[in-house]
Amino acid sequence: MGGKDLCLFDVDGTLTLSRQRITPKMKTFLSKLQKKVSVGLVGGSDITHIMEQMEDEQLVETFDYVFVQNGLLAYKHGKQIGKESILEHMGEEKLQTFINFCLEYMSKLQLPAKRLVAFFINV
Repeated sequence: MGGKDLCLFDVDGTLTLSRQRITPKMKTFLSKLQKKVSVGLVGGSDITHIMEQMEDEQLVETFDYVFVQNGLLAYKHGKQIGKESILEHMGEEKLQTFINFCLEYMSKLQLPAKRLVAFFINV
């Protein structure tokens, strides 16, 4: 694959429409680009979701670099080169203090419109 130049692409909203699968045209473009430069993917989702969006179960072997979960899990040439857990890094007590601060701060923000959105933090 590629050369020493590297092109990094965000997946969701850049290579694909938000939360959608990659188009055949974009897949062809990336394949041609990989013949000229190294190509890496960056995404906030977990590896399973990004594999679905990119329609590639061999994603970490297909691309030179893959960074998922906002960079918490990193691959280079098919091999895992980094893994970080915010929980392991901070510890439960500090993490809860941080999350509580963020939630309190956000609860006091005045916005043009505010809606309740359910979300899950996987730590």
